[in-house]
Amino acid sequence: MELDNRTLLLVVTFSSAVQTAAMFYVWRMQLRERSVALLTIGFALITVGTVLIAMRPALPPILTVVVGNAMVIGGQALCALAICEFTGRSVPMSYPIWLAGFTAAILAIFTFASPNIGIRIVVVSILIPLSLLPAILALCSTPAGALRRTHWPVAGVLVFHCVFALARSTATAIGGTPGDFFASNLITAAWFLESFAAINLTALGLILMISQRLQIELDRQASYDGLTGALNRRAFERVADGEWSRAVRHDLALSVLVLNLDRFKALNDTYGHDAGDIWLKSFAELTRGLLRREDLLCRYGGEEFIALLPQTPVQAAIQVADRIRRSVEGMRISHNGRDIAVTVSIGVATWNETVTDLKSMIAAADRALYRAKAAGRNRVESSEGN
Repeated sequence: MELDNRTLLLVVTFSSAVQTAAMFYVWRMQLRERSVALLTIGFALITVGTVLIAMRPALPPILTVVVGNAMVIGGQALCALAICEFTGRSVPMSYPIWLAGFTAAILAIFTFASPNIGIRIVVVSILIPLSLLPAILALCSTPAGALRRTHWPVAGVLVFHCVFALARSTATAIGGTPGDFFASNLITAAWFLESFAAINLTALGLILMISQRLQIELDRQASYDGLTGALNRRAFERVADGEWSRAVRHDLALSVLVLNLDRFKALNDTYGHDAGDIWLKSFAELTRGLLRREDLLCRYGGEEFIALLPQTPVQAAIQVADRIRRSVEGMRISHNGRDIAVTVSIGVATWNETVTDLKSMIAAADRALYRAKAAGRNRVESSEGN
């Protein structure tokens, strides 16, 4: 049974239109970010381009050949740009514009100056991989981790589409020039079927990528304090319980610091809450820079923070705490033309035979913190020996 190529192209067009609507829905309902908007526009350009191509010979060749194919190539390049932006890569916004313009110029030459449908097919088939190459490189360079599970399959679909396009170009060059674009032709029919599959699989993969990005952001918001980027209390307790169990099971050292900015209420009252927020954020950034990657920093509430230090005995923990204290003492923030200084008091506790659980260790560090406050602030006190 022969497949009607015009019908196949209409199926491709309809599929592209459906995916355009899906991208628009995702943009409206979930992220509203620029890369998703660019994907929507790119799929829309591909849809309009295939509609124009399908209108041969009802419309003039300038629309059905030149403009239609230029929109398809430009739309694919815009989707590639959007994917690069989504993955954090940089591609000039002019890239799809120049590629669409180049496509239009070449097709105009081989439509009007030197008509040759075979060369047009070869040119378009070669330009498709060129338009998608930045996206493939961006997706394939995704580092090891959860993102690969969605990025690499999309890259695989795009690679297969590009290889199929180059195979179509080679087959056309070897097999001769078709007399009519919509004439019964196995190569063209296979191309339309593959394009149908590529559009749907790519769109599905992109939606999964977007959904994964949204889930990661929701997880981040659920686990981290929005102002300081430190773990929130619930997330800290969940992770810290695991560290406590590991320390007890393997008899490893485990220390905790309770950090409290001195006279922070007076700072807010004097300079305003904006200055207080800047100090909290700056303090968290400074402290993270002085901790190891495996250490946990949590904003426990207000101006109080907790740092959990796995495999760290008490003396090493005291040294870490004093390094933080001295660094904060020497730091200033500028707000409304004024330099503002703050100090920090820190209580230290370590797991030992008198500490039965994580909660009691934090309570011991908290008691040490209050001794540091009572002794004049800007101090480090340990729970050892008390």
